[in-house]
This record gives sequence, structure tokens and C-alpha cells, in this order.
Amino acid sequence: MLIRYAGVVLTLSGALALILGLLFWTGAALNLASMHMLLGFLAVGSLWVIGIGQFLSRSGSWLIAVGALCVGALTAVLGLYQASLLIGESHWIIKVTHLLLGVLMIGLGHMGAARHRKSLAG
Repeated sequence: MLIRYAGVVLTLSGALALILGLLFWTGAALNLASMHMLLGFLAVGSLWVIGIGQFLSRSGSWLIAVGALCVGALTAVLGLYQASLLIGESHWIIKVTHLLLGVLMIGLGHMGAARHRKSLAG
């Protein structure tokens, strides 16, 4: 049941964080950066709950568990320090990498949650 709730929190917080991040790229809503960070931390925490659930589950995947922990950590660290990385014309690389890690994080969480639901059903 906890993994089901973590999946819902990951979906909502991840989607809202992605929307805010895209708004930042357009120059809008820059005053909502702390909200974006909070949503990002909620998404990472949810992913970690799903990853730990995969690790502890009898039919879980240790590969999904390790991937969830690593992708979540990379996303959070890159998000925290992205303003000071590759400053200048190449900063778009950091922005795109952060975006891709966020999307990967949501996808990996959904894979883990779906695998858990499947193991409960069968």
C-alpha cells in the first residue's frame, strides 16, 4: 500500500515539478523556485520509497532498486548545484540533463510500482 501512495506522490510532484521547470525556461514563474525544489524532493523521496520497496520485496528487482536510488540522488544533487555548473552558453546541457533525469526518475518509479502491483496480483 505504501508503494501505491509513493507512486501517486511521485506522479503528482514529478509532473508539477516538470511544469514549473519548463516555465522557468520561458522566464516565467522564477519566484517559484523553492516550490520546484520542494516538489523535486518529494519526487525523489517517493522514488526512494519505491526503490527500497523493490529491494525488500521477495519478487523485487535489485536493479530497479539501485537505479532508483542512484537516479534520485543524481537528480537532487544536480538540481541543487545546477546554477553553478557550466555557467555561460553551455549551461543548457545541465538544464537538459536535469530534465532528462527528472523524466527518467518518474519512469523508473512507475516501473517499480507496476512491478510491485504485478507481484501482489499474481
